[in-house]
Amino acid sequence: MKTKKLTARERRLSREPKAPSCESVGLDRAVYSEALRFLFDRPVHEKSGQEWYWHLYEPEFEATPLQWTHIQTVLFANAGVDLAPYNDDQVGMGLNHVMSNNAGDIPHMVNDPYVPLADAMRMMRALPTLWSDCIGPRLDTVHRKIGSCSDRLYFVSYMWFDVWPTFWNAKHIPQWQDAMWQVFREMLAMPWREAQVSALHGIGHEGERLNRPKELQAHMDAFIRNVKNDDELKTYAQAAARGMVQ
Repeated sequence: MKTKKLTARERRLSREPKAPSCESVGLDRAVYSEALRFLFDRPVHEKSGQEWYWHLYEPEFEATPLQWTHIQTVLFANAGVDLAPYNDDQVGMGLNHVMSNNAGDIPHMVNDPYVPLADAMRMMRALPTLWSDCIGPRLDTVHRKIGSCSDRLYFVSYMWFDVWPTFWNAKHIPQWQDAMWQVFREMLAMPWREAQVSALHGIGHEGERLNRPKELQAHMDAFIRNVKNDDELKTYAQAAARGMVQ
């Protein structure tokens, strides 16, 4: 497969630091603030009730695919601070809407042909920070049996790379393969167990599509050797390395 060459702008963007802001991506801060309110400033209903994004007459938030790509980039990079005003259920509901196409097209926006590759890759570089600064610390209060919890934020963390269609839509593109592998590597290196579990779950589903079997196996072997006093995590990692997760 012939690899697409990056333009001068794309090369410049690829060298940017990992903490994008509205200003650095060219996003109107008012649009970003409105997006945060749209996604996260929502009432929490009992489990028997529908989430807000299923409501038929819920007002829509209008943004272009490139704006949605930039919104996600800034959100992922700054989630620790920007989502601090919201509780775990609100964060889980909003992130579920971002990761899943069950009620909208947000995760497909970055795959739009009019979104430059460099902007997509900048979003991917920001993605691990969502776990390092937000999801990981929030879920670090209780040691949970892997896959056993149904609360909103845990579901998002555990299922992200299972239901997220974004990489699936671009899995044939070498730059996306590289970016997805880097996301997994960074998450496996985090001190947060749930970030590691999320990455392992993703590797179990998408590992063969990363197009680097030897490198993946070597990295997984090293991860497994370094797991101490957590037999469940080690067993799960062994299963993920073989693509045997659900």
